[in-house]
Amino acid sequence: MIGVADARERLATLYRRKLAAWSVCPFDASSPVALGLKPPTDRKATADMPAVAGWLKQWSAVAVDGLRIDWEQRRWPNSGTQSIPVRLAATSPEALARFLNRGREWELYRMRALRLQSLAPQDSEAREDFDRALARIIGKAAALPQQDFERVFHVLSWLAAHPDSGLYPRQLPVEGIDSKWLERHADIVRTLHVATGGDPGLGLLSPAKLYRVRFLDPRLAPAGMGELMASQDTLSRIDPAARTVLIVENLQTLLSLPELPGVVALHGGGYDVRWCAPIPWVADAAVLYWGDLDLDGLAILASLRSVRPDARSVMMDPATLQRFAQLAVPHDKGLTRAAPTGLLPTEVEAYELLRAQGGLRLEQERIPWDYALTALGTALARSNNHLAGRRDGAEPEE
Repeated sequence: MIGVADARERLATLYRRKLAAWSVCPFDASSPVALGLKPPTDRKATADMPAVAGWLKQWSAVAVDGLRIDWEQRRWPNSGTQSIPVRLAATSPEALARFLNRGREWELYRMRALRLQSLAPQDSEAREDFDRALARIIGKAAALPQQDFERVFHVLSWLAAHPDSGLYPRQLPVEGIDSKWLERHADIVRTLHVATGGDPGLGLLSPAKLYRVRFLDPRLAPAGMGELMASQDTLSRIDPAARTVLIVENLQTLLSLPELPGVVALHGGGYDVRWCAPIPWVADAAVLYWGDLDLDGLAILASLRSVRPDARSVMMDPATLQRFAQLAVPHDKGLTRAAPTGLLPTEVEAYELLRAQGGLRLEQERIPWDYALTALGTALARSNNHLAGRRDGAEPEE
């Protein structure tokens, strides 16, 4: 026998899983949510009549609009004819929510879903796409304080009316918001704006990302500026005529580099390292990459090689790892990953060695500076020898 409390527990699991979808597209009496109540047999009723009587009393007391309990006449040889509840059917999510004592939650979800659906496109196919997107974020929308929900609605309305405003986020003329508000609620706003056919960027401008550059050869420094931070577009407009571009993973390494003839050094920015590849003077130069000697550093190198196959690594090999292993620290991130495509044989060997030792990280700053500068000097000399070959289309050699 399934009692009232047990039925609530079983249906609550389904309700929680389906709440978001139902709030956007509720089911109705033509497709009710049903649960069989597993009525007792004659033998069970005879063996424990008080329990059966209590079970019948429970279900007799249930009265919720839209909740139907199907009763059947059962003739039991030992107990006579009885009217027994055999099936519970909720004809709407609202009825189910009330049965589960979650009526207020349902009303909130449904009201907010309806409000947001007023922004949906009229085309039936586009509206279906909108409803699917709404179901993904309605939980977040329902969790908002009322004032923030109203702001979400007004921001979406404004963006729909001004899809290509070209404003910065702080310039949005919607009461009660600022750039931090938009950042906190970006998932809801962006998801629904895109679902109405809007641009993922919301038609707004964002400040260009700035990258740090050091001109290690003073003769290459534009207007004598040995160091600057600029956007990719701005850096594309200068031409320092670098012979070699040295990309380093960590900022303190970049700041520590001495003067080096013909060299411009860039802060790689981790997995964003490919940002520099389209810059014309970078494309014309030989490229060296020096990152941390760990699985991430080698994966970043492989990512760079996807746009600069000729890029050569510095101090990212087994010999360096073994020589300074005492300076490495545990780092087990990514141990299940196979060596990425794009690494040279010695780099793959270093990758596998790191994995075999349970994960290590030898940060580039930890390598003794005298040794690092000597290794850099050797790599730069080799880079100069290979520059002509790269321009002829030659692949990097081991």
